[in-house]
Amino acid sequence: MQSFNNNRTIVIINPKAGPKRLDFVTSNLKRYRSELDYTTISDIEEFRRFIKDNFDKYDLFIVAGGDGTVNSLASELSGTSKMIGVLPAGSGNGFAREMGFKKNLRWLLKNIRKNESFSSDVLYINDHICVNVAGVGIDSFVAHGFNHLPRRGLWNYIIMALRTAAMIRPFPVQINNGNSVSEENVYMVSVANTRQFGNNALIAPGAVPNDGKFNVALVKPFRWYLFPYFAFKMMSGSLQESKYLHYIITDEPFGIFTTENRYHIDGEPVFLNGKITVTIRKNALHILKTDKNRWI
Repeated sequence: MQSFNNNRTIVIINPKAGPKRLDFVTSNLKRYRSELDYTTISDIEEFRRFIKDNFDKYDLFIVAGGDGTVNSLASELSGTSKMIGVLPAGSGNGFAREMGFKKNLRWLLKNIRKNESFSSDVLYINDHICVNVAGVGIDSFVAHGFNHLPRRGLWNYIIMALRTAAMIRPFPVQINNGNSVSEENVYMVSVANTRQFGNNALIAPGAVPNDGKFNVALVKPFRWYLFPYFAFKMMSGSLQESKYLHYIITDEPFGIFTTENRYHIDGEPVFLNGKITVTIRKNALHILKTDKNRWI
């Protein structure tokens, strides 16, 4: 499925993000061919090659997919003058929710016509870009397990999260922040550029995507039967009040060291070994401004 009519905006569709959730995109795009080019790309190498080959043709690149697809686009456009936008079609859509994107093509077009942008920081986990949240622990173990499921969706994610919570054991982690070293046994370490994982689960309610700061959340061990309470705190945005959570907020690069190597970056599972270096690049990503963007 593709259409190229020399427009300055293109929609790149990831059909693997969620076929049913993408029906709203594919069924309506044809009527907007005079304003939007579009194409379907499912292979990451083809995706990157397409961006490079067509970089000068477009001012705005929109992805129809989830946080992983957004990450792939941001990896190509960070540090450039190009804008990105999102038609959310993933399981959590954390970045899209934070930046005020909705599953409504007509509404998105109204915002495209205004042609305004909002700048966001990006994080680097070693040399991997992160636009939303990265980490190791409960969330990353869920991401690795979820990646092997034949079906996705919110309920499958919840089931995987409950299984992980029932089996997890504390693991040691060291945070080296300049002259300060913090060592703790934890269930999870999350490095946040925005507030949430997705589905409005706020791991760092105080995070602001363009303030030049990291919000590092360290989740201390708690009894398995308190997991629903912890989940409720995330969904209500009140985790700051939990005695099981310790936040480090800094604008300085820092290191993470743990024997665990199952990380996630923007919800996508990755294996990282040894010491992890976390840095930030301020205002590196230009995002289409919408009338639902809470940060403007």
